[in-house]
Amino acid sequence: MDRHQVKPAPGRPRSQQAMEAVLTAVHRLLQTTAYKELTMEGIAKAAGVGKPTLYRWWPNIASIVMDVMKQQAHHDIGAPDTGSLESDLLLYIGDTCRSLTQGAGAIMRSLMAEAQFDDGFAQIFRESFISSRRATLIALLQRGAARGELQKDADLELLADLCYGPIWYRLLNGHASLDEAFVQAITAHIIMRG
Repeated sequence: MDRHQVKPAPGRPRSQQAMEAVLTAVHRLLQTTAYKELTMEGIAKAAGVGKPTLYRWWPNIASIVMDVMKQQAHHDIGAPDTGSLESDLLLYIGDTCRSLTQGAGAIMRSLMAEAQFDDGFAQIFRESFISSRRATLIALLQRGAARGELQKDADLELLADLCYGPIWYRLLNGHASLDEAFVQAITAHIIMRG
């Protein structure tokens, strides 16, 4: 064997077909079943796989649902590059808020609650889901900064917090909507602060 060839990891590799079946089944289940009512047995049955297959790939239901939500976010929330930071933010924040108000919100609230009680899942959630969403937003901000639309010393991490903080706060508390006026206000605030 060539010393530069990579050896496969031990254990059975994931079957892409079975993985897609699980994610598709969970996506469908979430349209009719509340997050707290999902079971590994129900997921396995809906996907046509065995429970051991699920546990080989995911430690718990929250991790499966998070992967479904990552797929959905990737599909529903683009990474616009219009040449204008304001336009990019309006599109990105708008798509984020629309996704949360069109069904994803209740699921995201459940995942955030799960992360408060399960430290292992909290770490996976931060490193896998939250970090990818932040990275997309920060890339938009970096492009805007490179075009001179933000101050040279703008704290992009803080600007990302100033964007997501109000979204999560409204999502979790339900005291106000994630409507177009909110999207415009957040965008204007980030542009002004940056």
